Amino acid sequence: MLRKISKRKILLLFGDLGIIVISLYISHFIRYGRWLNVFDDRRLINLIFITFMFILSFYIFDLYNIQKKVLSSEFIIMYITAMISTAFLMSLCFYFVPFIVGRGIFFYSFITIGLLTFLWRLFFQAFFNVIIPTRNVLFVGKGRGAGIFSSIFSQLSEYNIVGYINDTTSSTEEEASVKCLGHISEIDRIIYLYKINEIIIIKESIIPKISELLVNIRLKGIKIHTLPAFCEYVTHKLPVMILKDQWVIYSQGFDKLGEGIYKKVKRGIDFILALLILIFSFPISFIIAVVIKLTSRGPILYIQERLGLNEKPFLMYKFRTMIADAEKDSPKWARENDRRVTTVGKFLRKSRLDELPQLINILKGEMSLIGPRPEREYFVRQLKQKVPYYSLRFAVKPGLTGWAQVNYRYGSSIKDAIEKLSYDLYYIKNMSLFLDLRIILKTIRICLFGMGR
Repeated sequence: MLRKISKRKILLLFGDLGIIVISLYISHFIRYGRWLNVFDDRRLINLIFITFMFILSFYIFDLYNIQKKVLSSEFIIMYITAMISTAFLMSLCFYFVPFIVGRGIFFYSFITIGLLTFLWRLFFQAFFNVIIPTRNVLFVGKGRGAGIFSSIFSQLSEYNIVGYINDTTSSTEEEASVKCLGHISEIDRIIYLYKINEIIIIKESIIPKISELLVNIRLKGIKIHTLPAFCEYVTHKLPVMILKDQWVIYSQGFDKLGEGIYKKVKRGIDFILALLILIFSFPISFIIAVVIKLTSRGPILYIQERLGLNEKPFLMYKFRTMIADAEKDSPKWARENDRRVTTVGKFLRKSRLDELPQLINILKGEMSLIGPRPEREYFVRQLKQKVPYYSLRFAVKPGLTGWAQVNYRYGSSIKDAIEKLSYDLYYIKNMSLFLDLRIILKTIRICLFGMGR
């Protein structure tokens, strides 16, 4: 996972670290008239604590997403929210542990860090837009991949889709948005003419025809990718509809599925965290139970059979968010703005508090904190017939939250199921404790501010 982190994001992070440390030095000098002595254990703790709080808040609120424009309304709202959240948490810490940071240093450092980190991002974005040229991309092979994924790449400022080449020169309406540049026999000329930096193989059956040419091209420093591998790197999901068995078999990843030590460590972490969350959230759970009982007819808990690891059925617990007998006729997809959801249920779903009872499922070993969401057998039977590789999501335990949940909205159709499976397969392929931590941090943002999808 660390290899997948962009060097630009690492540079942005180190810039933030430098600004925070410098701001604390300046704030200390303004407040006390002398420079900060980091060799003082107490001062060092202050420095580490404040730095950690800002970096954590910036990450949770997606401020290391280099695709977002700094002056966009979305980014500015997220930035202000991150700063306010950091100030609130640091204020709480000040009152509970007064020696952590003084009010004077807190005020000066907050203003300085807020101003300088925003200016740093403006400079950072402008610098890379000017210094780093756009990378020209050539598709090799005609197919729906050219048309489908050109729209994805068009949203990425660092890539420019020049066109595609194939073993025929005919174009179709499906690839109307992507220009046909010629025949594969002209690949050398086209690479030189259009200054190609990256090649993406869409139609892999073409590779044997031009394998010698591709070797020479690769030795010139031009990167060559298969479409699934490149989409995985750029979009952080596996495009289900274009995956091939050979790619799944030979691509790197899926290693953790066979690692007994990893599974035991993850199970231990799941058990400890689930127990702690269950204990500390008991007052909230009690209040939710009372409110549900007072505001709508029906049981407090919604208990339903779901499929877990290796499609083994288990009973999953949730706080009831819908009216009683919401599915008395037949199972239905849960939708956003579903009329069956109660007023209290809307809040519980938005904050994800309706999922708290599933901590019991985690303690029982039926679920994990992180993984694909458990699904009902009724829908699984349908999806397995219509969605390729759907069975792969049962290679791991279902989760309380997951990569699909923090990146995609509620699933209410076959199309949504395909998108969510693409994210689930990415998680299964790249499972690690580091990725789990990322998902947990993104889930915190969703639970606290309802900013997830």
